[in-house]
Amino acid sequence: MIFARYLAHGEISYGVVEGDAVKQLTTTPFEDYEVTDHTHPLSDVKLLAPCVPSKILAVGLNYRSHLGEREPLKEPLIFYKTTTSLVGPDEPIIIPKAFEGRVDEEGELVAVIKDRCKNVSKEDALNHVLGYTCGNDVSAREWQRGDGQWWRAKSSDTFSPAGPYIVTDLDPSDLMLRARVNGQEVQVETTKMFLFDLPTVISHVSKSITLEPGDMIYTGTPGRPGQLRDGDVVEIEIEGIGVLRNPVKNET
Repeated sequence: MIFARYLAHGEISYGVVEGDAVKQLTTTPFEDYEVTDHTHPLSDVKLLAPCVPSKILAVGLNYRSHLGEREPLKEPLIFYKTTTSLVGPDEPIIIPKAFEGRVDEEGELVAVIKDRCKNVSKEDALNHVLGYTCGNDVSAREWQRGDGQWWRAKSSDTFSPAGPYIVTDLDPSDLMLRARVNGQEVQVETTKMFLFDLPTVISHVSKSITLEPGDMIYTGTPGRPGQLRDGDVVEIEIEGIGVLRNPVKNET
């Protein structure tokens, strides 16, 4: 199933995508919903960030190709991204005026949590996932290296694009991820190359943090991400989900 969150006629709704149309739900996909006969062509709606999370978590250094000379970690490296950094498809990534230096895209598979859960086993972890979307863990490198924490390097406003849809019934351990800047491919790798698979990450996080419906987990990025500059267009494409596309602008 393919879920979308969208704006139509001034109203924000969730819907199920069927072909080139979206059918409105009576409520969110995290609740008991019904699919209505209220239908819009996708071309007539504005796709939004695919859910409204209470928190966004992310995994660092989760592909060997992204480690460089560093040794793999013994357990997942988890950090927070603020909900105010979340934007949807076609919304601009804004490079802050206060920042000077390199800003990179980081294409990532994102898991969307289905229900409230705590102390989840690896065996049960994927039962608590509603579905998957594309994400971009935008990163300001000088802040990332220079600050004591990654709060502004990873969570400046607009630094967490996600979308276009939440897609269910995918195998998160075997999806091809591609990232392009201005049409040029800068990242390509399969999630088979995760150092810590998603069940391990969910179980690890849930041992100390209660996960809530709509919470998002960015699962890490492969290889060497591409640099972003004013005027660029970045695309994150994941097999079975689609393409997340965002323009890049300097803050004015």
